[in-house]
Amino acid sequence: MLVLTCTIPLCISITPKACRAMALGGTHNSRAPQTQRLQIYPTPHNGVSPFWKEKYEREAMRYWDVFYKRHKGKFFKDRHYLDKYWGDYFSGAGKKVILEVGCGAGNTIFPVIASYPDAFIYACDFSPQAIELVKTHEDFKESHVNAFVSDLTADDLCKEILPSSVDIVTMIFMLSAVSPEKMPLVLQNIRKVIKPNGYVLLRDYAFGDFAQERFCSKGQKISDNFYVRGDGTRAYYFSNEFLTSLFKENGFDVHKIDVCCKQVENRSRELVMNRRWIQAVFRVSDSSYSSSSKEAETDHRDSDNIAGEIKQDNLNGGLIDLCEGVAFDMFGNSPSSHYEM
Repeated sequence: MLVLTCTIPLCISITPKACRAMALGGTHNSRAPQTQRLQIYPTPHNGVSPFWKEKYEREAMRYWDVFYKRHKGKFFKDRHYLDKYWGDYFSGAGKKVILEVGCGAGNTIFPVIASYPDAFIYACDFSPQAIELVKTHEDFKESHVNAFVSDLTADDLCKEILPSSVDIVTMIFMLSAVSPEKMPLVLQNIRKVIKPNGYVLLRDYAFGDFAQERFCSKGQKISDNFYVRGDGTRAYYFSNEFLTSLFKENGFDVHKIDVCCKQVENRSRELVMNRRWIQAVFRVSDSSYSSSSKEAETDHRDSDNIAGEIKQDNLNGGLIDLCEGVAFDMFGNSPSSHYEM
């Protein structure tokens, strides 16, 4: 915490007697210079002030634009693991139409195209710099990708995409960057363009992640489970209950949801990090799908207690990424090439 000590001059009339008293070391409370302690940053656990909370919200696009100008397409690794976990959704008869929400520099787009060359991808991000990185990527082709700038909390997706035309929506560490009050607007926007039998594939931060614990100790809390990083970008940490309720209230049923856990060790810093993220699949609500939805809800009730442990067993030897600015905040550099999320 930075504390400045400021001496504030006072325009007052002082008698000769008072001057002599001060010169001799005497005190005169109403005449002595006053000292004020000015606090620049909030003390730990105070959280973010309303002024900064509003500023981070108002300038969210600018903070991400600066992020992509600084790191280009080198901060995140390409996500080749998507085929391993969600290949069944991308494959199948017919040409798949995919919407990548919060596409960033294209780390999801181009691995998907490489595995499924017949797919067509709409890619949107509210950072113009991110879209520019996608369009200048060596593998970018307009015949396979339509990349455009869009703020899904304000801009209508139907201006770029036909209603009910998208088979799959991917949301990879995207929703966490949106303030929780505006998350419903994102899902309502997506609901307009996804097909009645379409799927939303999501991977994002889970409650209890190592980074969340770190943010709590540094006074970077904006609201419950919502924090700001050192570069001005933000991150929300989801519980199963919150995420399930959010999607159900906006027209989606839970198809599958898991909390994934993995312990990552940085030996040079003698640091052990317990990373947690949610991996989920949602389906557009439909009366014909109600029985499956009920089964998914039943499976979900105990998922907070068992899903993390189950996924930890399944992820031995897997890769995990210190992504979305966490590594940069912690260590002052880009994520290690050994980690992918």
